[in-house]
Amino acid sequence: MFIHITGRFTRMPLPRRPLILCLLALVIGTLLVSGCLTEPPAAKPPVTMNMSSLTLYTEDVPPYNYVDNGTLQGISVDLLSLITAGMGENLSWEQVKVVPWSEGYTAALTGNKTMIFAIARLPERETSFKWAGPIIPLTPVLFALPERGIVVTSPDDLEGYRIGAVAENAEVQQLLEIGVNQSRIVLAPNASVMVTMLQDGEIDLMAYSQAAGRYFTRQVTGSFDTFRVVYVFPDIPLYYAFSRDVPDETVLSFQKVLDTLKTEKEAEGFSEYERILYRYTGVSCQPQPYPVAEVMNLVNVTVAAIEKDAPGTIRRVNAGEAPYRDPANSALYAFVFDRNVTLVAQAVNPGQVGTNLYGKTDVTGTPFRDRIVTGALHNGSGWEEYIYMNPTDAGLYYKTSYYRVTEGSDGMTYIVGSGAPSACEW
Repeated sequence: MFIHITGRFTRMPLPRRPLILCLLALVIGTLLVSGCLTEPPAAKPPVTMNMSSLTLYTEDVPPYNYVDNGTLQGISVDLLSLITAGMGENLSWEQVKVVPWSEGYTAALTGNKTMIFAIARLPERETSFKWAGPIIPLTPVLFALPERGIVVTSPDDLEGYRIGAVAENAEVQQLLEIGVNQSRIVLAPNASVMVTMLQDGEIDLMAYSQAAGRYFTRQVTGSFDTFRVVYVFPDIPLYYAFSRDVPDETVLSFQKVLDTLKTEKEAEGFSEYERILYRYTGVSCQPQPYPVAEVMNLVNVTVAAIEKDAPGTIRRVNAGEAPYRDPANSALYAFVFDRNVTLVAQAVNPGQVGTNLYGKTDVTGTPFRDRIVTGALHNGSGWEEYIYMNPTDAGLYYKTSYYRVTEGSDGMTYIVGSGAPSACEW
């Protein structure tokens, strides 16, 4: 800046603010040219670990994991093969060590790059592993011969019965905890012997895991259904457990494939998971009476709501809102088909909504959805029995559903249904 004074030009100082801005611009420009200011480095990809780098431990406990004629098989083994294939890997069975439980558990707990299965997920084990599952609930039960007519509604009803259990199994402690006198517990060396004892009348009840008990019952008697479940203990969920050094991304990938195997239906109409359960455990039924009145009431309530406001009701069913999904009984929920057997609403597994299920069957080949829709259109209402997997409780059950046809407020025809696991009938 120049000012003319008495015929001369005099340089005046620049204001401080523009000077500072100029200097800053000069510095930034220099840094940019020199490459000192660049975008931050890209985030590192998630750390993963191939399943082929792990050592796997399991034990010989049918039907979960066991060796038969030199071949490793079982529910958790078949699932593991499908999961690793779904992760894009080929599992070598040489990685799997079948050892006594204490040996495998110690090795998995103290070693690196390990996985153990099938293991009960207990509170005291929670922080020792990273978990994927559940595989299937381990459900301890009491079995009885159906012709005996034994009814057990509470531990008090066990008075006077001889109850078989395998020595050192968890069922022995469970019996003691509910008040069964030690003198009434008859110890057996293994499950096969205990099945024979129950069949021959040497004991009145057999305490064992439901899935394993049914497996050994078929081995000894030729049928899954020789005995009836008369009492159910609380479930103990079985999982795959990874050592803590296995990256989270590997465990999450494993879990994602397992979830897909459970929920994604094959072309026939049922999942690979259901196929595996049916192969090893058959189908279960409830020991308690079937809640007929509750099921019919839920269908009637849903029908009335659809007749009044079809779009709003369908939206609430798919959101799992009460009363369309009973908060006190996860197995009691509403479902809705259109006349073409397309699922319009489902209160527990809305991911299937919009799927046409015509011709799809349960794991035994029964096209129960077709029968529900056809029965409703021809008769107005009715009942249908089939095999299903409870979305909230792994296991195959006999189920009986009540259904009704109705016309919605939108002029569309809907078939509304609900059901629950069936009680055993002998």
